[in-house]
Amino acid sequence: MDWQTFGFKDDPLKTSPITRSTLDLFTGHKEEVSLCQRVLSSRNVRLVIEGARGVGTTSFANYLRFNAEAKKLYFTPRIEIKVEQGWRLETLLSAIISNFIRGIELLENNESIISDKRFIEAKALSSRIAETYRSFGIDVFGFGGSYGQQEGVTQPIIVSSSTLGHHLEDLIHLVQKAGYIHGALFQLNNLDVGEIHNESEMKYILNALRDYTQIDGSNWIFVGDKGLRKFIAQHVDRLDDIISHEVTLNPIAVDDLPEMIERRVKFFRESPKVELPIENEVFTYLYHITQGRLRYVFGLVSRLLNRLYVGELTDKITVDLAKPMLAMLGRDRVKRADITENEENILSYVVNNVPMTASQIAKVVDKSSQYVGRVMTSLVEKKLVSVQRDGRDKFYHPSIDAVIAYSKNL
Repeated sequence: MDWQTFGFKDDPLKTSPITRSTLDLFTGHKEEVSLCQRVLSSRNVRLVIEGARGVGTTSFANYLRFNAEAKKLYFTPRIEIKVEQGWRLETLLSAIISNFIRGIELLENNESIISDKRFIEAKALSSRIAETYRSFGIDVFGFGGSYGQQEGVTQPIIVSSSTLGHHLEDLIHLVQKAGYIHGALFQLNNLDVGEIHNESEMKYILNALRDYTQIDGSNWIFVGDKGLRKFIAQHVDRLDDIISHEVTLNPIAVDDLPEMIERRVKFFRESPKVELPIENEVFTYLYHITQGRLRYVFGLVSRLLNRLYVGELTDKITVDLAKPMLAMLGRDRVKRADITENEENILSYVVNNVPMTASQIAKVVDKSSQYVGRVMTSLVEKKLVSVQRDGRDKFYHPSIDAVIAYSKNL
């Protein structure tokens, strides 16, 4: 979509998280922001932020980090660390240090830091580690780029975690000396149990990292899916004991949605006369379909714009125009997963009777639990349903595309 033809400098519906340069776009969550800012007014903070995918957990954490940095409370790297599947502690610490060094090099008036022997040594070590990883075939410092656990592949350990910890401590002391009162604030993303990390991997990495989160002047934000805080409480006692605060981020209130859209329009438009070619009711409609997951709302609107011509005949996309096109888009995306007729029938039933276990579905469709279990496993692999555990039970939830395609209530 060429947004310049609509009078915008850039895509006002981009789904990338809030950054240092786009803080003005952040909207809502006033109570949560106020509470977390009080927590971040102290030092040696360990903050957990959890929420469903697409509700803005990364943007929320970025907003907190960059505002705290503006007050010189903390130095914080520009990019969060996306913790990949199968990372060892040494890999994570190496990525943190590399990110830290990049951030320091981008600081204005950083001469006193980058000329310090401790910084020079840390950078030299980081460069050597990066070169080894590149030779090994892993772009570990892409901050979430490519590394996943593979059978028979072992990550290279060039430097011990204790040595990396000493360099991390040195860098923290340097930014404190430069005027950042409470030291450094790091953000770890992708801490999603089940979706990205299995339980044993998550337990290992959080347990292994615990001692390094207690380095004086180190402060941490852990960002993950719903259930992260519960997992820490149940499986990582050593970290659980030192968590400062936790926030479960719910979707932005629907009443705040018009303000968010208006902020984006004002930020990206080239003229005060420019308006979005989509009626506000479409955003509200999609908000309810997606349960407030704004990443999906904006993604769906962009897909609508790509499919529906907006010009002299159709100057704005209305709800009546959007509904049939959304259903078509949903069915097209489901069909691309190459599902069978039986899978489609069961998926349609789950959409309109969510949530359900495999045994509950089996009774209704008159199939064996084993058969339904295989069907649900296939639908999970095709990303048309997701699984949430409640004790020993597994409840299945349809994807947003499946809801759009088969819901009888839209």
